[in-house]
Amino acid sequence: MMYLLITLSLTFLGLLTFLPKFQGVLHRFNSGINFFLTLIATLVGVLLAIMITDYEAEQKEKQDLVKLLRSATAVVETSYEYSEELVEYYDTLEDKDPIKETFYAKNSPPYPDYLDSLLTQNLASKNLSQAVLTDLNEQVINLKKTRHYRAPLYLIVLNQTRDILKLEIQYQQGEIDSVKLQSELDKIKNQLDITTANNQIKKGL
Repeated sequence: MMYLLITLSLTFLGLLTFLPKFQGVLHRFNSGINFFLTLIATLVGVLLAIMITDYEAEQKEKQDLVKLLRSATAVVETSYEYSEELVEYYDTLEDKDPIKETFYAKNSPPYPDYLDSLLTQNLASKNLSQAVLTDLNEQVINLKKTRHYRAPLYLIVLNQTRDILKLEIQYQQGEIDSVKLQSELDKIKNQLDITTANNQIKKGL
């Protein structure tokens, strides 16, 4: 933005020299004015080149971030699929089956470690939207809390983490704006709050 303002200002100053009221000054100081216009043209060219370079670098970072987000989404989906199979098998066990008591202790649902790696990368912390960066950090905590003790709820958190990642991909690609992003994130959070409350009611808490 600063480069754009400077470029526009210099262009405006250059255009002033072509106004009729400045023609006398232009003829009187022809050499100096020409030097001034050449200098402005050079500076404008340099500033435009910097702006283009910065824009290209920003777009490259967004593309790299989207690749990381897609990889994270794939890892979360894989963790979900395997965890879902564990939960389904656990549900087939009879209540008196001794395996059931220690089932999840011996068969922990997989944790998507790639999420931790993603959040520690400078590319992510620099370019992720603030809302998603905050929510993903909260999701990591929830995943670690529910993984060993509440597998069904762990599945829900995994599913919502995947949805958050997909929303950020849409945001980075310009498919949704920040208002829409926040609205969808709020819906996800509300769903988790309702699910947690229902689980607590079922457990008599």
